[in-house]
Amino acid sequence: MDGIFVTNKNDFVHFDRYDGEDFVFEPGEKVFISKPAATHMFGWNLNDTSEVLVRLGWAMVYDGDVKNFVENKEGVNKLANFVFDEAVMVSKSSLAKAIEKPQAA
Repeated sequence: MDGIFVTNKNDFVHFDRYDGEDFVFEPGEKVFISKPAATHMFGWNLNDTSEVLVRLGWAMVYDGDVKNFVENKEGVNKLANFVFDEAVMVSKSSLAKAIEKPQAA
C-alpha cells in the first residue's frame, strides 16, 4: 500500500475520518495512512488547503469585537503542525539481509 506517515506536532489529539475509517492522531505519534486520505484530511500535496481548513472548522473564528467571523490564523498553524513522511516499501527478506550484514570495523 502506497502511503504516508503523519505525525501530529500539535498539543492536542486530532480525530478524523476517511472512506468510512476513523483515525486518531495523538501528539508525537506517527500514523500510517493512504495518500488519498492524507490529501483529504490534511491537504497533503495540495497548493491550496482552504477546503481542508473549512472541513476541519479551522478556517474562520468568531471575533466578538467586530461581531463577525474572521480568518482563523491559528487554523493554518494547526494544519501546518501535521508533518508528513513518505513511506517506502521494502521486502522483509531485504530488510533482514541488511540487518544481518556485519558492520565494517
